[in-house]
Amino acid sequence: MSFKFKRKHLLLSEKNKNSKVIGYARATNNEYEYLEDQIKVLKEEGCSLVFSEFISLDEEIKPQLNKAINCLSKGDQFIITQLDRAFRSKKECLRTINKLIDKDIKLRTLTCFFSTNESSKANSSIFRILYELDNLEDKNLGERKKEQLLRRKLSGNNLGGRPKISPLKESLVIRLRNEGYSYRSIRSQTGIALSTIRRVILEGELT
Repeated sequence: MSFKFKRKHLLLSEKNKNSKVIGYARATNNEYEYLEDQIKVLKEEGCSLVFSEFISLDEEIKPQLNKAINCLSKGDQFIITQLDRAFRSKKECLRTINKLIDKDIKLRTLTCFFSTNESSKANSSIFRILYELDNLEDKNLGERKKEQLLRRKLSGNNLGGRPKISPLKESLVIRLRNEGYSYRSIRSQTGIALSTIRRVILEGELT
């Protein structure tokens, strides 16, 4: 859902006619009042357009969040009430922040996590470092798993005896994942167990 608002007086952030102020609100389990409260506050903060949805934080794809981000362009401002309304993990948060900074888009939360008057260049350096540090553990873990897989292949083990699927199904799993489908969605479309889907995706990333 998206909402447009009109005001009698323009805020400072809106005086540049070439820029937009867009908000995003999210709630779960039909928390109507909570969603309405977020929309109201975002409106008061100057958002001319607010995208909102009822969806679990754990969902990998949030359609309205993607629409909000896709509507943003250079010089715009993106406002959320707090970080957990949009991001389910630190990695996802840092990745999105870097993406917005690269496009010269300002991100602001109502808890003042990100200030609109801070230097974009300084923020870019800081968040890139944080993102790389967050990736470090994952990269190390991936390398260890790759070494384990190689040792198993050399020893003739069937990767711990886990069930094999056909190359056709493996390629289907990887294609669906690359297209942005969640693990649960892939399972419903292919009938393959989640543990096997995770293994196929992991092995695909390591090859």
